[in-house]
Amino acid sequence: MKNTIDYFSSILLGLTIVISVSGIPPEVFGHTRTSFIFGTSIMILLTSITAWNTFRKNIKLSWQDILCLYILTLYLIDFKHPGSLWNTSSYCLLILYITLRCLRQIHYTIIFSSCLCAAILLACWGYLQYFKYIPSNSQFFLLTGPFHNPAVLAIMLSLLLGVILNGLILFYSSLKKSYYFFIIIITTILFCLPILVLTYARAAYISLFISLLYCSYLRLPRPFSMKHLIRLGGVLLFIITTAGASYFLRPKSADGRLLIWKVSWQMIKDKPLTGFGKGGFAANYLYYQAEYMKSSASKEEKEVAGDTHLAFNEPLRMTVEYGVTGLLTYLAFCIWTLLPPKKKSFTTLICKSLVAGIVTWGMFAYPDQTYSLLTLWIISIAFILNKKKTIEPRTIRAKSRITMIAICFLATFLLSGRLWKQWQPYHNLYLHSQSPITEKDMEYPNPILQVKDKMKDDIGFCYAYCLFVQKNNLDTDVLPIIHYLEKNFPSPSLLMTKGDCLKKKNQWKEAESAYRLAADMMPSLQAPRGRLAFLYNETGRRKEALVIAHEILTEDVKVYGFDTFRLHRELKRIFEDEFK
Repeated sequence: MKNTIDYFSSILLGLTIVISVSGIPPEVFGHTRTSFIFGTSIMILLTSITAWNTFRKNIKLSWQDILCLYILTLYLIDFKHPGSLWNTSSYCLLILYITLRCLRQIHYTIIFSSCLCAAILLACWGYLQYFKYIPSNSQFFLLTGPFHNPAVLAIMLSLLLGVILNGLILFYSSLKKSYYFFIIIITTILFCLPILVLTYARAAYISLFISLLYCSYLRLPRPFSMKHLIRLGGVLLFIITTAGASYFLRPKSADGRLLIWKVSWQMIKDKPLTGFGKGGFAANYLYYQAEYMKSSASKEEKEVAGDTHLAFNEPLRMTVEYGVTGLLTYLAFCIWTLLPPKKKSFTTLICKSLVAGIVTWGMFAYPDQTYSLLTLWIISIAFILNKKKTIEPRTIRAKSRITMIAICFLATFLLSGRLWKQWQPYHNLYLHSQSPITEKDMEYPNPILQVKDKMKDDIGFCYAYCLFVQKNNLDTDVLPIIHYLEKNFPSPSLLMTKGDCLKKKNQWKEAESAYRLAADMMPSLQAPRGRLAFLYNETGRRKEALVIAHEILTEDVKVYGFDTFRLHRELKRIFEDEFK
């Protein structure tokens, strides 16, 4: 019976990994991105509930656990918006970490098999999208998997393949005895690699390579021989050369990252020690970019400037949000988790190589915003500490096993209720978005009331609601929400919505300022300049409107879609006489 319960907890943990990369169908939880948060959080809570009977009798909280919990809390939790869905899901990750550290036994074979299943699932999803049996979640990319961006699909496949490949190398002698399992692993690797290649995600390629290389490095005997040092130097030179050559694969993307570095440097100079706080990059970056675009940006930089809330570099984001102190803390934590272990268990080597892949991807992307990746990160850190020998003199013993169970029970109970309350507004908004809606339909349940009462701190919900109101042309005053989002998550589309609302109220100057700021944030975007042209035309400033219209109609367009077509058609209709 005891072994059965232990197996059940490991199976649920394995299902958590699978759900973290597949999400729950949007029809159940609504909204593609949040389905991962809801689905994974629910599985984490179920795992924690079933794990109470599998806790160790002598639970020990070491100084390492206290340090990890402290740093993870600072990294995950947004203290400015305590009621957000992201915070709830982050608390679930912390509960998962505590649960894994208290379990008396984890069946790592089940976890490895779950990684195989998750990789196969993602690859199948990719193949179905590639051959157009199912649609992509993006209008710009063919392959996204269940995610909204091919970069996330690529990194999740990369991390899972890193676990599988390193496991194959480390357990090769044992796996040869289990012929069918060995064939399954080889087939999975060959099945998944083409999808990873087709994503064209350079950062994911480098992440997988570093993961494999780091696992090999950890297996080297110490001290290193001269032969080992020469090999290591050659590999590092190869990595640097490859990373430099990858620039030519997508040069425009790389130029955009360089622009982010330039603008972010201005932010760092303003607050070098304390930073802007959690979420400070997303809240302030576009304002700094708008200022840079007006003052000293080149023509090329104006073309690559995007509507971004991401630093695409974790050390850079940490410096902007937490200052130099935060950067040093982040680097120290990464180095500590990657230090070669004294006890080289295969599980520890695989988990450390997984962390190495995550840290590498963080140099080019946004691990703090990828919930699926954070789930794997938390699990790997807990596994590493589980395999580490505890130092008795520095150990703080819990009073009893019952105390820890009571704490986990209370936390799980509270988080379950909170998750349910936050799901209702998201789900109601999702239901409304599936069909044409009128003001009568908005009366009950009324999402605007839910924003005020339940979701006032949830940036994601507020932003989705504003876009929903704009899309359906509803006569609803969203200016209070817009003012809130301006401080926490500004964007050109948000400012255009603000301008539209102000224009309806005949506040022409304020509307003009909103449109102008949106245009400065992203100069290549034609929509805010088009709104300025319409505004000038309506207020009698036809010459200024004509200058903007001529500029829009004669410049190259990065992505010519239906919105651009409609904008050009309307401008040609209004200024038909002048253009003749």
